[in-house]
Amino acid sequence: MPRYYDHIPDNLAQWAMAQPLFSTASAPISGQHINISPKGLPSSTFTIFNPNSCAYIDVTGSGAETISHIYENGRVTLMFCSFASSPRIMRFFCKGSVIEWDNPLFDTYLNKMSKAKVDGARAVILLDVWKVQTSCGYGVPRLGKTIKGDLEKHPEVSFEDRETLGHWAGKQVEKGEMLRYQMENNARSLDGVPGLKTARRDLGERLWWTDLTAGLNRIRQQREALYFGICLGVLLAWATRFGVAVLAS
Repeated sequence: MPRYYDHIPDNLAQWAMAQPLFSTASAPISGQHINISPKGLPSSTFTIFNPNSCAYIDVTGSGAETISHIYENGRVTLMFCSFASSPRIMRFFCKGSVIEWDNPLFDTYLNKMSKAKVDGARAVILLDVWKVQTSCGYGVPRLGKTIKGDLEKHPEVSFEDRETLGHWAGKQVEKGEMLRYQMENNARSLDGVPGLKTARRDLGERLWWTDLTAGLNRIRQQREALYFGICLGVLLAWATRFGVAVLAS
């Protein structure tokens, strides 16, 4: 079952810093692309300042999706997951800001993070963490070793199935609990957007009404476009009246 926090608990902060990598996810307000970027070694590039604030050093890469999206809307999610024997996934839901390499605050934050300057570093990404989520991580493979030949000379790293997710699902089906679990956990996204239709139907929803309401909410949430349309309409109306008045005179 997922658990939620309004801050980063100390034990989870220590766990995050011990992981071999983390990933960032971001998206523009409009457009078709959702970006996911893996980041290496939190111990070298990532710092947790306090339970609601963290930062990472962003190194020059083939794109600048995360930076672009943060500049546009500030939304970014960090994900950590365990490849060790104990499974876990953890997400930080954040509002971000960008401190580029030529900003006087760049070196200030590197010092605050106690990090050495990384070759090719282009920015420090500051993150205000407003929600933390943990979940089981059963679907993430475990990192193991496949031995070929000599045990000491030829250990080969490989990923192994945890054999936990399917086992858990099978138990839920056997107990007749899967549909109830889906109703409780799969009917809505974290933002309240309608999810699995079968779960919503089992909850007794009228799907057409829920989908219509969700569509109207999407329109309502585009406030900037709405305000721009109103202002443009007022401007055009004024321009039309002014033009008619000039012609009449």
